[in-house]
Amino acid sequence: MNRLLITAVLIFSVINIAGCDQSEKTPEALMHTPPNDGTAETTSDITLSRQNAIVVAAEEVGKSVVTVKTVKTVRRKVFDPFSDFFSDFFREFYWSPPLKEYKQEVPGLGSGFIISDDGYILTAEHVVHGVDSVKVQFSDGSEIPAEFIGSDYYADVAVLKVNKDNLPPARLGNSDSVIVGEWSIAIGHPFAEAVGSPQPSVTVGVISAKGRTMRRVDNTIRISENLIQTDAAINPGNSGGPLVNANGEVIGINTAIITTSGGSLGIGFAVPINTARKVARYIIENHDKRKSWLGVYLIPVTESIAYVMEFKNEGGLLIAEVVVDSPAYNAGLRSGDVIVSFDGKKVHKTEEFDRVVFSHRAGDEVELTIRRAGKKMTGKIRLGSPPEGEAGR
Repeated sequence: MNRLLITAVLIFSVINIAGCDQSEKTPEALMHTPPNDGTAETTSDITLSRQNAIVVAAEEVGKSVVTVKTVKTVRRKVFDPFSDFFSDFFREFYWSPPLKEYKQEVPGLGSGFIISDDGYILTAEHVVHGVDSVKVQFSDGSEIPAEFIGSDYYADVAVLKVNKDNLPPARLGNSDSVIVGEWSIAIGHPFAEAVGSPQPSVTVGVISAKGRTMRRVDNTIRISENLIQTDAAINPGNSGGPLVNANGEVIGINTAIITTSGGSLGIGFAVPINTARKVARYIIENHDKRKSWLGVYLIPVTESIAYVMEFKNEGGLLIAEVVVDSPAYNAGLRSGDVIVSFDGKKVHKTEEFDRVVFSHRAGDEVELTIRRAGKKMTGKIRLGSPPEGEAGR
């Protein structure tokens, strides 16, 4: 009997001790190490898998991507107050005040990427087309002026230079080895002012196609060939930024999209880096040789361009745009004219045209033959001085 009573008291004491002060008891999860059932290894594997090739590539190239900030002066005209109320026909019978012209500075934004540690930067030609000044913002937020070195209108490639050393250049790949279906990473600064951060944005897709030709609709003739197509999202501000493969190599310069809304629809295009590399090398080696200027943007006439423009391919250089107040403008040259020969020499490539220009100085008069609406025209034109900044050939 006594043995049973002692046992009961002990049991009651144990229960009472176990149930007291539950609010201060250490949570069970902190008291014991869970059994090694493979969960810890799985979590570790997931963590490691997050550091995949795309993450590594974006991190490696991202530090080389810059924001390109431009300012362009445009001419605006103020219309007379009657233009909203009367038709052109009616106003022909009444005096109308002259149009007042004024200048306005318009800011622009794009992307670019560093290609040398001493400050050379690649971007798209249309990002800096006709601008008055360029600044570059780095991923750390610092911002400095950039010098325009040169561009190729047809390739849509431009080279800038900043006075800064020890910069992290991006690693350039081989665009000839691009495979349709492989990963593609677009890095740049879309809507940079709205985002408000110097850190670039990253979007991912695949290479959709190669060798595309497209005509962009704007105020000039701009036709591009042999483009890389991707479905990685490219938006306004991405232009000039790098298209990267999963190895962290730049394979293209983001240049254009097809859109009905102004945003990405998954059809983006990039200039192959092999093309850009060749153009950049030519620009850097020859930019200080130019001593004269005509004032035109040129596109070599190829079969596909002749087809798009709906004329017979007889070679030459298509004038895509004429710079206002340039020698070409004052001589009456127009967008759509084809330069057949320059200074008595036939020209089929922009390099051939440049060689002739390099041999002349401002003030020299040269013979120019063009083809307009199927008819050849020959005349003399006096070359001008190369302007500051970007203004064609």
